[in-house]
Amino acid sequence: MFPVILGTAKFGTFNDREQSYSVLDRFIELGGERLDTANNYACWHPDGEGGESETLLGEWLKTKQRESLHIITKIGARSVDGFTYDRLDGLSRNNIRQSVDDCLNRLQTHYIDTLYAHVDDPNTPLLETWKEMSALVEEGTVKHLGISNYTEARMLELVDVIQEHGLVPFDQAQYRYSLITPNSDADFGPQIVMNEHLFGALKGLPFKPEVIGYSPLMDGCFEHSPDELPEAYDNLINCIVMEDLQSEAKELGVSTSALVLKRISDYGITPITATSTPDLLNSNLKPFFS
Repeated sequence: MFPVILGTAKFGTFNDREQSYSVLDRFIELGGERLDTANNYACWHPDGEGGESETLLGEWLKTKQRESLHIITKIGARSVDGFTYDRLDGLSRNNIRQSVDDCLNRLQTHYIDTLYAHVDDPNTPLLETWKEMSALVEEGTVKHLGISNYTEARMLELVDVIQEHGLVPFDQAQYRYSLITPNSDADFGPQIVMNEHLFGALKGLPFKPEVIGYSPLMDGCFEHSPDELPEAYDNLINCIVMEDLQSEAKELGVSTSALVLKRISDYGITPITATSTPDLLNSNLKPFFS
């Protein structure tokens, strides 16, 4: 399996159809097959409502061999008011069904390869959520399940529910992750940053889910000066790490972003990379073909 997943969150909003198609085509030319989207991408764009990424992928998929591609999408994190993450549509039985139907329509497909619970829904019992997610697998509408942005405690509670009731385990677990660590007071809203303890807990689960890291390149920040770190990551240790990574990348003849993706992959975490051009994609993936 290709060691990197292509993130498509900005396709159909920040990146227009022509840009998006060119990156998608190049990714599969390189041997990639897994595409990551969600039903709320990209609601943060001024003209976005959510679903634009899935819609674009659905149009593009019509020109490809569907069975050769692996579509990852996520539900449960659409904003109720359309503006904030304070109230999300959640993971109730009814909303799961409606959301999946809508995803299938936008993607123009009759099945989803991996369906994620995008964020934890504390207002719905874990058993209700996972019974419905499991039913979708048993029906064949969904092939695999995943979770994203669950705290370690809630993730372990979910594992207990899965095992106690004989439900379908999750094959993937996705968290925010990069090679530099955010400050302790950093606020990423519903996103949860994976730390070493959580990583160890995931690796110790009986059904061994694949651990996936999103936002590993943080919008290209590794190509900038260490003095220009995002506020959430702005500290001396990260500046030193950035300088070391940039120096090593220069010696290897690759971009720092490419080195970051390779390091994360070698560590045992599958990175999701997003880019706006085929050339940038080639650059980011260069170490995987060396």
